Amino acid sequence: MKVPQLHVGAGSRLGPLSIFPVWTSGSGSLGISTGTHADVAVTELAGGAQVGRLTVTNNGPHPALLLEGELLEGGQQHRTCARDVVLGPGETRDIDTFCVEAGRWEAGESSHRRQARRAPLSVWSELANGPGGQRGGNRQGRIWERVSRFDNARGASATSSLLQHMDWFKDDKEERNRFSAADAPKPLEGQRGVVIGRGQQPLLLEVFGTSTLFLRHYRQLIEAALLDLELLPPQTVASGAMAGQRARDFAAHVQAMDFGTLDGGPAAVEVRNHGALRSRNISRAAGAVTAAGIAVELPQRRPQLAHLTCWNTKHPLMEMA
Repeated sequence: MKVPQLHVGAGSRLGPLSIFPVWTSGSGSLGISTGTHADVAVTELAGGAQVGRLTVTNNGPHPALLLEGELLEGGQQHRTCARDVVLGPGETRDIDTFCVEAGRWEAGESSHRRQARRAPLSVWSELANGPGGQRGGNRQGRIWERVSRFDNARGASATSSLLQHMDWFKDDKEERNRFSAADAPKPLEGQRGVVIGRGQQPLLLEVFGTSTLFLRHYRQLIEAALLDLELLPPQTVASGAMAGQRARDFAAHVQAMDFGTLDGGPAAVEVRNHGALRSRNISRAAGAVTAAGIAVELPQRRPQLAHLTCWNTKHPLMEMA
């Protein structure tokens, strides 16, 4: 199973971000709900709350997709999804999470909200090394450390809450920030993904199986990228646009990845059945590029990628200690 043919369009600037539209040659609708259109309930575990686990239930009539880095707000503390998740209609499952609010553990609070917001790229990038945590132990501690940078840059949140910083950013962007998601280039017809460069290097490529899935998350992705601007050194903020050839070269690295067959993945990665739909998490590393996402299979259709995020591990943001 390979990435469908990627086509990278002309880039646009949003401050120090360079944003390139991506199209693919993938097939049509997957019948999956995602973003705020997915009716997914999130609660603490019935048997006792755990930092690294939450229970999710799809109350909608269609399969639902939650994304790696998507924020699950409320409960005993705010969390973020550790990896992509597909849920069939009526399906309930316990999923892996990381905490993004180190200073709160509020007993008795069980229910979470979903606004389909994404963690800022500086935090989300800590999830980019696969479920085994190849960068070593204490990944949760590194995520907390990355969240704390917003305390240092913007003023402390009482609970070191990433969500509070995101709310503050939304409330005061006109006073403290020059850019908002409304300034980003509008999605183009049929667009299924983006390459985002920061400074003169590509940072990530995110692509979805359909244009509709992409549209459900595009604004949240741009907001996630913008929140990091206050952490950047002045020379990066003032840097020029990334060359389009670098975006195309990055896409070519992604294009060469092979994720194997749906049923032939690593033994530890389970193929899940969701009624007519089957899914499997995928991941691959090749040189400086690491990729993770989820593949799905429908009856009478070849398996295909529903979502894939690819990171440039040599980008300075990925190498932040």
